[in-house]
Amino acid sequence: MKNFKIVLLLSVLSLSISSFSLDSTSEKEVEISRFRESENNNDLHKYYISVSNVTYSESAKSLQMITRFFIDDLEDVLNSRIETPVVLGDDATIQDLYPLIKSYLDKKLEVKINDQVSKINFLGAEYEGDQIALYIEIPTLKEPKEVSMKFNAFLELFEEQKNLVHLKINGERRTLLMDKNKGTDTVKF
Repeated sequence: MKNFKIVLLLSVLSLSISSFSLDSTSEKEVEISRFRESENNNDLHKYYISVSNVTYSESAKSLQMITRFFIDDLEDVLNSRIETPVVLGDDATIQDLYPLIKSYLDKKLEVKINDQVSKINFLGAEYEGDQIALYIEIPTLKEPKEVSMKFNAFLELFEEQKNLVHLKINGERRTLLMDKNKGTDTVKF
């Protein structure tokens, strides 16, 4: 199952990357992390990557963000923070877990738009196969000219975690890449 997740994630990442422009540094980092063999054997080294897509809605005056995580990874990270374990994957109980997911996002996601700290509004979630899609809204009074983001989800459990965020504002695309060595990334439009 883990190998399937890696292949699926790399496929999604490859599709996502092909539709967005990366600067040469980020492109090189992503390319290096796509396929790497372990020094001890020929197995693929495990990588953990989240992919988020953000678009600016002028009518809603907000950035609208969809973040996808593998269900078992989010379950592991949430359970590491609480005493009574939770089980993700049941549509009937997903709303019961919203406060826990929101609390986690509040600690792991920080956004500045045009050099102003922005509020993060967790709107909800839904299951998509073995992934969970989280819907987030980030209000902004003006169209973003600069977006800075700190997104350190899963770094407490997975040292190799990378969080890739694609932004699209008025047809312009930019990508942020955050990991344990680069906690915050900024793009200008």
